[in-house]
Amino acid sequence: MASLEIRQYPDEILRQPTKKITKFDTSLRKLVQDMFDTMYQADGVGLAAPQIGVSKQILIIDTAGENEAKRPMVFINPRILNSSGEMIGLEGCLSFPGVFFEVKRAENIIVKFQNINGKDQKIDVKGGLLSRAIQHEIDHLEGALFIDKPISKLSADLELTKHGFLDGDIIECEPQTPLAINANELVNA
Repeated sequence: MASLEIRQYPDEILRQPTKKITKFDTSLRKLVQDMFDTMYQADGVGLAAPQIGVSKQILIIDTAGENEAKRPMVFINPRILNSSGEMIGLEGCLSFPGVFFEVKRAENIIVKFQNINGKDQKIDVKGGLLSRAIQHEIDHLEGALFIDKPISKLSADLELTKHGFLDGDIIECEPQTPLAINANELVNA
């Protein structure tokens, strides 16, 4: 059971597009197992290879709940063929510990990928956590991050600042209310 280091933002590898997998061998199987060990230890739902410092098109997902049997899924060289609808929901990321904000994603997706043996596969996902997780992890493979897609940039920036991913003072970001106006300013107005 090997647990790998999860790269955190602003690690440069998180912004780099990954390379296609062409060799389906025992080293790939070991990497995938190490990724699952790492994801499970971090209580994650998904993990992409760049998050562990590997620039390859591999992502893993397990959307099973706490008291459910594990449902590990491996996607190699994935591509979204079709998407439709919209869903908005809270997202987090293992590369941004503690950060959560709303992101808009396609509700339904059709994804073409290869399994661990290199066999072509296709999956049609109708909404829910699996659809969100696949899209989130495919973004990682393309060098995109969920911080690029917030519903509210202000909410995302506040979360990132609160958790030390952006410089700034949260107090300065909070809106000023009429109660914060100095009483002398009212008299002289």
